[in-house]
Amino acid sequence: MEDKICLDTDFLVNFLRNNKEEVEFIKNNEFDNDLATTYINLFELYYGAYKSSEKQNNLQAITTLINRINILNFSDDSFKKAGEVLAKLEKEGRAIEFRDLFIGVIALVNNYAIKTKNIKHFSRIEGLTILD
Repeated sequence: MEDKICLDTDFLVNFLRNNKEEVEFIKNNEFDNDLATTYINLFELYYGAYKSSEKQNNLQAITTLINRINILNFSDDSFKKAGEVLAKLEKEGRAIEFRDLFIGVIALVNNYAIKTKNIKHFSRIEGLTILD
């Protein structure tokens, strides 16, 4: 298994909902591996929290989560790679949603695999290792 793992929003939502599979994954990997997410994923989590009827609980859960994992940000290399990947995918008629593009490229440029159930979109980013 990869030792640098970027956790996608679908994984994090399930973790925050106390889903057994995701909780076990975190328990088994948080000390031996570098677990991270991106600021794009955090945006998605906060967006969901503010829409939720359990807003305060969800906001607190996000705060607790971000103290446990690293947060990856855009860099010049990420922006350049995102432009390259999207141009290629558009030419092929296989473009993906901007947020998934940004998440995947940030992970790729920082040498992280991505833990996600959204294999359909992330598999279009050449070179990105996907853990499902």
